[in-house]
Amino acid sequence: MFKHVVTSERELRDLMGTPSERAIKKESATIDEPAREFIRHSPFLLLATSDAKGRCDVSPKGDAPGFVRVLDERHLVIPDRPGNKRLDGLRNFRSCSRTRTSA
Repeated sequence: MFKHVVTSERELRDLMGTPSERAIKKESATIDEPAREFIRHSPFLLLATSDAKGRCDVSPKGDAPGFVRVLDERHLVIPDRPGNKRLDGLRNFRSCSRTRTSA
């Protein structure tokens, strides 16, 4: 069915190449001032979470720009809004926090 199946990161790198220095530098462990400014002006975000078993969910969140608050260099406050009431992300947070506290 397939001519070639990629089975290693080396093969993937050979096919795709290496990221530029700029692409590597865009990753940050903290929320710096340019990121804060971007967040202040953003009316939309996608919240990706996973449960303790690794099942993933991505939930859209949005409101007027400024609806997300930056508390410090590592924490955001994202308000909940009326939606489909599935609570996928909140259940995932709860599932993972129970796993960490019982370990």
